[in-house]
Amino acid sequence: MKTRFWKKAYLFTLILFLGCLNAAVLSLTVYSYRRNVAAAEDTAKAEEYYIAFSFDRDLSDIGDSPDYSARDLMEHFGENYSSRGRLLAFLHDGDIIYSDVPEGLIPESDTVSHVYFEGVRHIVIRNTVFDTGYELVFAKDASDLDADLRSLGAAFAITASLVSVLLAVSLYFVMRRLSVPIDRMREATEQIAGGNWDYRAEEKGNDEFALLAGSFNLMLEKIGSQMDELEREAENRRIEAEKKQTLINDMAHEMRTPLTSIRGYAETIEKAAIPEQTRIMAAKYIISESDRLGKISETILEGAYMGAVLPETERCDLAATLADTGRRLSPKAEKAGVTFETDLCPSEVEGNPTLLSMLFYNLAENAIKACRPGGKVILSCAGPVASVSDDGRGMTKEQLSHITEPFYRTDKSRSRSEGGAGLGLSLCKKITEVHGALLSFESEPGKGTRATVEFREEKREKN
Repeated sequence: MKTRFWKKAYLFTLILFLGCLNAAVLSLTVYSYRRNVAAAEDTAKAEEYYIAFSFDRDLSDIGDSPDYSARDLMEHFGENYSSRGRLLAFLHDGDIIYSDVPEGLIPESDTVSHVYFEGVRHIVIRNTVFDTGYELVFAKDASDLDADLRSLGAAFAITASLVSVLLAVSLYFVMRRLSVPIDRMREATEQIAGGNWDYRAEEKGNDEFALLAGSFNLMLEKIGSQMDELEREAENRRIEAEKKQTLINDMAHEMRTPLTSIRGYAETIEKAAIPEQTRIMAAKYIISESDRLGKISETILEGAYMGAVLPETERCDLAATLADTGRRLSPKAEKAGVTFETDLCPSEVEGNPTLLSMLFYNLAENAIKACRPGGKVILSCAGPVASVSDDGRGMTKEQLSHITEPFYRTDKSRSRSEGGAGLGLSLCKKITEVHGALLSFESEPGKGTRATVEFREEKREKN
């Protein structure tokens, strides 16, 4: 049994959050621990400097006194500071003059280091005492740093665990609730797929999903009315029945792209915590794609490329159409690891903007599918000629001779995995034919493919 989408979204969101949370907890623990270590080292340095300064001052005071020697002064300092938990050693020319520091703690050179001795951590500092010719070794018990690290780790772990449990429970109910409208839409599509064309999606609420359901129902109404008309006309005419089937197939192909976009932005809205601006943007895209879905269904249902004439036309900016195609396909290209490049010169042709958008979208989408990660797709136009090029796997001459046939796929296993039905280039051919344009392909295995659309300069008569 397939895993429900909301469960996948729940698991992926939870795993992502827990990963980020644990990384943040670990970073915070390390940061706090390092601050504690730095503070302990600064304190030890200050104490060592004070001892060295006091020793230098007192050594100058006793001078060459026969009653009190430098060693006596060292012993005095050692006894005084050992009672405070500080260990001192004095060296001269590398020889130990006085020491209550275990030999295992005395470093070889001037340094600040952390040394474990008999399981206890010490901060050890070795420095020259100004101009006296003596070296001072200062050692201080720093076992509290390890205790602090354990305390910090335990506190952060408990906090992270509580937050994780709370999020898991809350996220479960939120994701389950947000998936209800999608379940309704899925049920509607299953009913339609099962032949129940009278079924309608539930338009409940006033959010983006309700708008989507309304657009979906409106599309079904238009499809239903047009199909009834086609069925009446094709009652005793086999060719009309074939046209009806072609219409259904083409619509299914063109509906896939906007429905995929709608689903993607719906997934964005489903996330437990997203900025309000992101939610509004996703909602606008859902509405935009719903409107586009309506335009596509209207254009196809009008039989725009079923016959030999165009629907209403206007002067279309080829460069703007290709640039818009690149923007719409950028997320898909980025996911596939493919880059877009454009070489667009100002160019206008007479045509139907919806059909031309479908034409170049299908050509560019096929180019993305043909590329490997790191590949490149180039959109270009100059005058009445536009092209879509890629550096993908290319095709043989045999494959080129069949690519515009309905349901033909150059790589059947790959096309299935990408959701293709082999209709895209068949639609492209129909669109160019009704525009009086020429669609041609140049390809070589391993070197990519170039699709060229050449429009005629003269206007075609409108329907």
